[in-house]
Amino acid sequence: MRSQQSRAVAQAICGLAAMASLLMESAALAQQSLPSAPVVKDPKSQTRERQDREATLRSAEVGAALDKAKEHRVEIDIEQIKQDYKRIQILRNEMAHIVLANQPFDYKLIAEKAEAVGKSADRLKTRLMPKAAEQKAAEPKPTAQKNQAEFNQVEFKGALVRLCKLIDRFVENPALKDPDVTNAQQATQADNDLLSIIELSSNVKRSAEKLKSSR
Repeated sequence: MRSQQSRAVAQAICGLAAMASLLMESAALAQQSLPSAPVVKDPKSQTRERQDREATLRSAEVGAALDKAKEHRVEIDIEQIKQDYKRIQILRNEMAHIVLANQPFDYKLIAEKAEAVGKSADRLKTRLMPKAAEQKAAEPKPTAQKNQAEFNQVEFKGALVRLCKLIDRFVENPALKDPDVTNAQQATQADNDLLSIIELSSNVKRSAEKLKSSR
């Protein structure tokens, strides 16, 4: 009788142990089969990040394009300065030949050369003296130039000589020939000479046109 009870108890214990093992295995499987919680993504945040990346790329592209355009503009300015610097020297030599020829003046030809000198000098001023050019553009245009002058036949030759000497002094200025070793006084002298060339060439042109029409 007692042995039967012992066997029954043992069987019950074995059954409980088996059930416990099954329950533990089921729990473990359940844990393994449960998927991890999904990550919540913010569509707006992703859109902003993409837009920021695109904006950064665009900025870099625009900056590179602007740098390239600026470099190209500088190259154009330098080339134009060289051309005008050479041009006023050629015109100066042509006017000097006219003065030294001791022939009646061809006022029409002189007016054309004086006008060409003024145009080249004005372009040089725009590139070499940008502040002065900006100030002139901002000023109201007067009905007559401030320093207008007219030369008669006696005075005309002297005006041509002065214009040639002004051009000589301007092109020989160390501020233009070697900018690395210039000083403020030389740079100021170059600016003043350039402005004087513009003014005197305009007066020579106007006087030549008047003298031509009076013949």
